Amino acid sequence: MRRLLLYCSFVLPSYSLAPARQRWPLAALASLLLPLATLAQTTPPSTDYYPALKGKNLSTLWLAIHRVHPDKEMQAADVAPNEPFPDPIGFIGPTYQRFYLHYTSIRPDAANPYVYRVAGKTRVKNNICAFTGTITVVKARLYKEPNIEYPQYREGELTCQVALAEDRQQPGSGTIRGTLTTYFYIDKQGQPQYNLLEMFADGFSNNECVGTWASYTNSQPKTCNWGDFFIPKADALRFTDTEFQIEPKYRANGWQTYQTVLIGDAHDPGYKKALAEEKRVWWK
Repeated sequence: MRRLLLYCSFVLPSYSLAPARQRWPLAALASLLLPLATLAQTTPPSTDYYPALKGKNLSTLWLAIHRVHPDKEMQAADVAPNEPFPDPIGFIGPTYQRFYLHYTSIRPDAANPYVYRVAGKTRVKNNICAFTGTITVVKARLYKEPNIEYPQYREGELTCQVALAEDRQQPGSGTIRGTLTTYFYIDKQGQPQYNLLEMFADGFSNNECVGTWASYTNSQPKTCNWGDFFIPKADALRFTDTEFQIEPKYRANGWQTYQTVLIGDAHDPGYKKALAEEKRVWWK
């Protein structure tokens, strides 16, 4: 087991990650991400994998269009082949305002194999900002022990520095800097792949970023954290110890449709409206 986490319930229209509990209909929850808080953890016994990254393109670890589980039976069970992989979910500031991030492109830097040039958009409320920046891999570890359920695969993790600069011409813009942890496994061709070996189990998470946003016009920084299916250091946002329901006092800060889709009745018109908002392609 890669890491120890608290109870997780991540559900998507075709990604059902809670086999021990009731599953949502396959047509439900399209881009809903379900973050969770983790217990204290340490990296398993590992070896240095940093030199081996030269010559390998890691863009797909962060730029998600579609992801495929290497176990065809697991893939066929719940994942529609054309279903987009969801964007990360996050928050900004002390009131846990919902923060959206979408990458539109990620490409290796021509001069440095550990640097990736990124572009995309962020969103807070209805304010959308284009950004450019870098993801720089500063550490890579390969675990000594293989995955228990899939022993043919070795797993590992990357530590990266994220630096994003939003367009200065857009209102409410600033810079984001953070530390990103990415989990991967090595496929049969020796290429690092996004680690979704345990994506159908409670506790799945990836691409966890702990960061800070700073305005161009105001030096006062704000915490800005995000991740795939989990927001690090967001315990106050969580309402229960099971499903990641949002604390009631924060739901008005961009989380209402998330909460409605999570616990709502799929036959309720309000639910359908909330689901449409969660699925909205806001970055185009």
